[in-house]
Amino acid sequence: MKKLIMLLLWGSFAGYSQEISLSGKVVDGSNQAVPFADALLLQAKDSVGYKTAQTNESGGFYFTGIAKGDYLIKIKTIGFEEYYQKITLQKDTILDVLSIKEISNNLDNVTVTSKRPIVKRQVDRLEFGVENSSLASNNAWEILGKTPGVITSSGGAISIRGSQSILVTINDKKVYLSGEELKQFLESTNGEEVKSIEVITNPPAKYEAQGSAVLNIKLKKNVAQGYKGSLNTAYIQSMYPKGIASVNQFYKDKKLSLEGRYGFGSGVYVNEGIDVVQYLKEDRSVDSRWESIMTRKSKSLAQHSYRLQASYEIDSLNTIAIGATGFIGKKQVGDFTVPTFIYGGNGVLDSLYVTRNNRRNPLTNNACNMSFEHLFSEKEKVSVVADYTEYWRQERQDIASAFSLPEQDPYRSGRFISDNVQNIQLFSAQADYSNENHGTLEAGLKFGNVKAESNLDYKDEIDGSFVNNPNRTSLFLYDESILAGYGSYNKEFGKWSFKTGLRGEYTALKGNSVTTAEVDEQHYFKLFPTFYGLYKAAEGHEIGLSYGKRITRPQYSKLNPFRSYYNSYSYFMGDPKLLPTISHNLNLLYTLKNKYNFDLFYRLEKNPSMEISYQEYDTKMLVYHFTNIKKDFAFGLEFNTNLTLYDFWESGIQAGLSYVEDRFQGRDGNLYKNGKPTYNTSISNRFVLNKKKDLNAELNFQYNSSSVQGTFVFSQTSNLSAAIRKKIWAGSGEVYAIISDIYRGEKEKVVTNYADQYNYFKSYGDSQSIRLGFRYNFGNQNLVSKKKESETEEQKRL
Repeated sequence: MKKLIMLLLWGSFAGYSQEISLSGKVVDGSNQAVPFADALLLQAKDSVGYKTAQTNESGGFYFTGIAKGDYLIKIKTIGFEEYYQKITLQKDTILDVLSIKEISNNLDNVTVTSKRPIVKRQVDRLEFGVENSSLASNNAWEILGKTPGVITSSGGAISIRGSQSILVTINDKKVYLSGEELKQFLESTNGEEVKSIEVITNPPAKYEAQGSAVLNIKLKKNVAQGYKGSLNTAYIQSMYPKGIASVNQFYKDKKLSLEGRYGFGSGVYVNEGIDVVQYLKEDRSVDSRWESIMTRKSKSLAQHSYRLQASYEIDSLNTIAIGATGFIGKKQVGDFTVPTFIYGGNGVLDSLYVTRNNRRNPLTNNACNMSFEHLFSEKEKVSVVADYTEYWRQERQDIASAFSLPEQDPYRSGRFISDNVQNIQLFSAQADYSNENHGTLEAGLKFGNVKAESNLDYKDEIDGSFVNNPNRTSLFLYDESILAGYGSYNKEFGKWSFKTGLRGEYTALKGNSVTTAEVDEQHYFKLFPTFYGLYKAAEGHEIGLSYGKRITRPQYSKLNPFRSYYNSYSYFMGDPKLLPTISHNLNLLYTLKNKYNFDLFYRLEKNPSMEISYQEYDTKMLVYHFTNIKKDFAFGLEFNTNLTLYDFWESGIQAGLSYVEDRFQGRDGNLYKNGKPTYNTSISNRFVLNKKKDLNAELNFQYNSSSVQGTFVFSQTSNLSAAIRKKIWAGSGEVYAIISDIYRGEKEKVVTNYADQYNYFKSYGDSQSIRLGFRYNFGNQNLVSKKKESETEEQKRL
């Protein structure tokens, strides 16, 4: 059966080189498995590190590609004494069970000292290890912002190398949340639950080809039996107050594991801005200038996020799991008043109009999943996963404008209402097979389907009654199916590590603008190869090379061609003929002393889709259009490290220097380019302020230079934040204070300037705030695995 599955998924492999392998199992004094311990293979002559591994849930570890010789095996993990054993290797070896000794009274009388975060270069990713580190007291969102190569904003945006097309996964499972929804969900996730964060700029074939990069948040797997939980609450004061609270609970017995998280948020969100549009004469002198002053205040009275997971071990070889993740925000309202002043070329006010926008935008986003995993052996398994997501969002606007001359009563008014309801349903099913004998073989199949409906109801007020406007009312239907298959292989040869893969995706989609009877159908098949190589030139020197091809499909809502009006002279529109973006990513990597990481990269995107702005001179409309541009390319160098400067001071440093250029077609039909060098840096400092190490502080700084995207040029931004944290109640509780964006450095100006186009907007997203929080852990936080009974027949076969 196993050979048949391997044949169907990948094909036969032959000619493996004869290499020495080493495997073993680590247990504690009660003969229970010790998972997630570090296993190090050291050269006996000088104790220099040769290979590293980590024990799995059964306490097992495995090394391959080992040269003959004398070695030291070292086992270390928090709460246990370090273990050493001399070994001589001449052939494949299975060690006797290694029993390590627990530090006596470790949990009662000894304070476990947290370690600094560790950045590890894997063959296909960068792993930011934060388990038991000084970052564990942060929540998952804060940790994400301190991860090398990752930039987060106060509004929930995540970007890597200037791209926000990021696939976020938790334990390799896709999270169907984005923006503020994802931010609130991660804020309710304790940092102590986070094992590591993987930054995958060239995702391997296992991951879907959608998106420019993958962020995989690896949570700890609780193998100990018992119950524990935590409660978190925080008060945030920015321009207006906000509050959040969350509860996390976990229970496990011999076969059943239950886990639940619930978060609640409520508050008022403000965005301040100024929009300026200049209409130019042929000599580019100003003909008229339109200036809008905006203060957008939105109330979100009840935001709910949750994650529920349950798994059951049928036996030691078979496990089933079900789960649900969601975000619900039914009470989200906004009431904006925007004055627009129209000046002549001489700078004198000609006229003005005032727009009032009353908005209601409730949403729900719920996903459920089921999975089954079967182990053929300790190194061979197959898993099947199915997901279903339903996303519903309504945006109801009541927009009224009053037009007047300076210092006079309005001479004209207009009013319209629009009701846009989006309903999106997603289904996917995936089967994956992996075999870690003689390297790592992975293969799988996936099917996904999306059905989306966007219904826009638009009515004008005429003589005190609302009358349907057929030219602005629309119904848009979208149906997309994707069938994908992949295979990849990873192997170590002495100092070399290689991984290669190929993913194929067939896409069939249909966009139907029912109102205008305009139908767009696309069918295409594309291959996505990946390659990774890592060479350990000498102790403390690693050189890597990687290549990956990716695709970014447009968001479903951006395929709707109909107009969503902001006011009487400004609207947004999508494009039903949007093409997918194909990107090529090439990276040259170097790691020095397992501490200093350098990444030289090149990215080319064909037909990238993004929002651009342009002015219609005949109608005086400012249009925000989501469409394809010609191409985008970028190249640059990134660096990151985590240092212990003193016993009380740790610092995480990252910096990047790149050149980005976008090429697009202007309203006049000519081709334009928008490019410039960019620079970013962030420094995260962590301080221990007392001998007990239960009082800590942070000082963080982030800077982004001016950058480009499509027609836009973004101004520089920066952020300085500080935090202080104090453990209380013997470590069961914690109080903290965080001050964000201390000097409002996240204010931003975005300019469009080419041909006869000149407009810009300034914005500030209310990022300056102070957060006062409290966290309490309850239940048995120091769970100890119960002694297992005799092994089952299935276990004996592993």
